[in-house]
Formats: sequence, C-alpha cells, structure tokens
Amino acid sequence: MIWPPVKAWTSKNNIEGQVHFVAINYGGKLLERWVVLMSVLDSNVVVKVPWFQLVDLSNWEAGWDEKINIEAAKLFNNKSDAITTDFSHPSIDSGLTIPISENTIRPWFEKI
Repeated sequence: MIWPPVKAWTSKNNIEGQVHFVAINYGGKLLERWVVLMSVLDSNVVVKVPWFQLVDLSNWEAGWDEKINIEAAKLFNNKSDAITTDFSHPSIDSGLTIPISENTIRPWFEKI
C-alpha cells in the first residue's frame, strides 16, 4: 500500500451506519502512521484510523466498493466503541483546500 494514502476508502463494517469514507488528513511515521477519514454521506462521522488497521483487508478496502457485503457492525458495535475526532482540517494535498495546485493532489484511487 502506498503512502500517502489514496482518498477513497470503504469500511468492511458499518461505522455509525457509514461505509464510504474520504481520507482528509494523515500523519505519523513508520508504525505510528494514522489517517483521518470522514464519511462521504455524513460529515459528522470522522474517525482517526491507525495505518496498520487501514491496510488490513479484513477491515478496509482502498476505493469505494458498491458491492461489498456489509454485515452488522463488527468493528464498532456502538458509537462509544469508535474513536471519533473533531479534527477535520484537511491535508494540503487533499484537494479540499484553497488554493489548490493540481500537481500536489493525492489520487482518489490506487492505479491498477
């Protein structure tokens, strides 16, 4: 998996009823890397996920998978289990800031 992370992610489990997320920020070094994800449909659902969990294919998939078989939330059984954050400042290469430079925007999806 490449670093910095692509922007589009699908959770294999519901997180507060959401499965499609945008990586709005990231940081850390080596084993301490993390990614802040915001739900595509509900911007109130923001989670900070350690990189090692994000690249675990049993929890997350890069891109937006419309055919994913979502079971009842295994990863987070209720809101208190999720580590949510009110940190929603996008990274400079997110493409969500002004001004935007096309040369520095992270890709949405991995290149095939």
